Amino acid sequence: MGKGLVAVVVIILLLGGVYVFYEYEKRAALQNCEIMLSNVRVESIGLTGATLEVVFRIYNPNDVTATLDRIDYELYGNGEFLGYGYVDRSVDIPAHSIRYVSSEFTLDYGGALKALWSALKSGDVEWRVKGTVHIDTPIGTLDIPFEERTS
Repeated sequence: MGKGLVAVVVIILLLGGVYVFYEYEKRAALQNCEIMLSNVRVESIGLTGATLEVVFRIYNPNDVTATLDRIDYELYGNGEFLGYGYVDRSVDIPAHSIRYVSSEFTLDYGGALKALWSALKSGDVEWRVKGTVHIDTPIGTLDIPFEERTS
């Protein structure tokens, strides 16, 4: 009975170790992923502000699935700081695949938005994001900075 119990414990520990290693590999694979600003779309324009959809394109060139845990970013329009945004959900990006991840961003009518208002309505805005991708691993969080622009 004692040897059987030891064997079961060893098997459970091995399976747990394999699982932790696999989860770590999925998150470490994100370090090689290409994160691009795909698009910033105006969802709506109201009397007090505008709602934007910020779309990131993430390509995983790795042989394993990469797992993105969250993104924090700063959004700029025509060089003006507009505010902070985030993606707060976990996303798996399969090997050799592309995933699009979007974030809703609310602009209040004031400050930089006043300067961008006509460009925003005409769609003539150069967008820039500067941020950090966060990957939670069993040994801590990996933070990967990025900066992208589109026009």
